[in-house]
Amino acid sequence: MRNIDITETVADIAYIAGYHKYYSGDSRSDISQYIQWAFEFERLHNHTDWQKADYMLLIEEFAENKIQIEEETSLLLNR
Repeated sequence: MRNIDITETVADIAYIAGYHKYYSGDSRSDISQYIQWAFEFERLHNHTDWQKADYMLLIEEFAENKIQIEEETSLLLNR
């Protein structure tokens, strides 16, 4: 059973975003976004069997997908 609080999920998302050099231009907005994403991830995986699932692979996939969506949306809005 995965017994980790939301702060670890936020930290993992922030680390992944930093690794990918994601920055919207507003760090406060980014942090707020990471918190929202963390709660979404936790909701999506509320019933995940963490004995069978790999948390790090799932959080990386989730965060990378969110970052890609944000970057694509930003490109579209700035055309």
